[in-house]
Amino acid sequence: MSIQHAFTNDDDEHRLPLNPPGTRKISHLDGPLACAIEHENEFAQVLELASTLYHGPPRTDPAQGLTELKAIAYLRRALDAAEAVILTDSIELVAQSTAEYAADTASTAPQGETEKQRDQRISAHYYGVDPASDQIITSSFVAEAAVALRETVEKTRAKLFTAKGLRYLCPETLNALSRGLITTKAAQEMVKQTQDLTPEDIRRMEHSLLPVAKTASDASFSQRARRLHRKLDPVSAADRHESAKDGRCVTLWDEPDGMAALKLYAPAQDVYSIYNTVKAFAQQDVDLDDTRTQAQRHADILRDALLDGWPATGGTPLKPRVVVTIPAVEALVNPRRGLAELEGYGPIPMGVALTLAQEAPSMLRVLTDPWTGAAIDVGRKRYRPSVALKDLLLVRDRCCRFPGCRRTAQSCEVDHIEGWAQGGHTSGANSQLLCKRHQMFKHALGWQSISRPDGSVSWRTPHGLNYVSVPGGVENVSGFEHIHDRTPVLEVGLTDQVRRVLGWADPPDPPDPPDRPDQLAS
Repeated sequence: MSIQHAFTNDDDEHRLPLNPPGTRKISHLDGPLACAIEHENEFAQVLELASTLYHGPPRTDPAQGLTELKAIAYLRRALDAAEAVILTDSIELVAQSTAEYAADTASTAPQGETEKQRDQRISAHYYGVDPASDQIITSSFVAEAAVALRETVEKTRAKLFTAKGLRYLCPETLNALSRGLITTKAAQEMVKQTQDLTPEDIRRMEHSLLPVAKTASDASFSQRARRLHRKLDPVSAADRHESAKDGRCVTLWDEPDGMAALKLYAPAQDVYSIYNTVKAFAQQDVDLDDTRTQAQRHADILRDALLDGWPATGGTPLKPRVVVTIPAVEALVNPRRGLAELEGYGPIPMGVALTLAQEAPSMLRVLTDPWTGAAIDVGRKRYRPSVALKDLLLVRDRCCRFPGCRRTAQSCEVDHIEGWAQGGHTSGANSQLLCKRHQMFKHALGWQSISRPDGSVSWRTPHGLNYVSVPGGVENVSGFEHIHDRTPVLEVGLTDQVRRVLGWADPPDPPDPPDRPDQLAS
């Protein structure tokens, strides 16, 4: 897979039939009057509903409360419609300004660019990306919008997909949503089912389905929309299946109490074959003393098959590394209070960690600040400081430090917050973990990061939003400046006593190499 593909592929299966960015209609292009009229349409319903709720009398009976709940539902839909318009207009403005900047710089000599612009141009060439492309513009804007909305990038990207469909393909659906006549789920389903359809078929869908959407449940509307889409879609079912196969993947998410979930998205025949195989094994040689439920047996069989192998086969060589987090003060008072950390997941019971440690390729001991939980040093037996720094960042950051990114530390690289070329040092204070994608955002797309004295990193988006990233290993933010507007009052040092308790006595440094050959004899 090419570097450019890795940066531009968002696993986006959306295929809305849209014109190129920067050419789609937004109100300000038609002048101030059209812009004012559209602005009025966007927020008039929001203002009216909010005002009605605010100025209404105190509720005295359930009927009044239900009426207010209905008004709130209408208000929420109107806000979703306004959000869709704002998202689409904003990204079109970004696309236009980027295109104008590219046109201006194309006619000027490279000597006219600033040092920052030159560095971004060189970085873009290194990463093999075009900052003016639709995919790169969308990726960067979605990351900024996620910061503004305080949502995940995935959720914001899904919102933008729906917003584009409403704004440019389904205007009647957008109008119905802004008036609160249909639910947001119905609007999302309408956009989802307009993929790959012609404008005429999209208008036919709106004409047929919007009257139903005003009264039907979301589930009923979804069924009707899918049926109509299948009738209108010229692509055969076999072709749709082949296209859907391109989206096969395995996804992972965390669950509480030391659990996690794994999802396989693949062709139905393969998934059913796997499930039937697991069921068949579960039904063989059932021990009468086995108290496990069928669901538990299924989970155990699949786990054993993937990790230990089916009978007469070898298991996986990939074992988790266990990181044991030891609060410094508690280690001195009661060493049993140490917590175990499973890389990529989080805290797990110490007993589970000790079991894993028997087969884990490595065990890393970590000294943490007792007030914040931040890693301040790592136990190491190696001399090379670059490896020790990597170990420290793995435990301190836990994942990519880009706003909202949750890529694991193992998929990231050490990045200088202040660039090496600008005099930045290779140190814990000036280093952070960034995945490849967000290294490109920082170096080629105008995202900026600044190290703060309290250990956090301040990010500034290309359009001026600010976000503070706290290390993933921090459990208590009471000592951070951006929370309480004060500097930390306590620093924990790695004393000889702490080293002795934790068994972290470093080997003595090797002697300095001789400066001259004649010193070798002495």
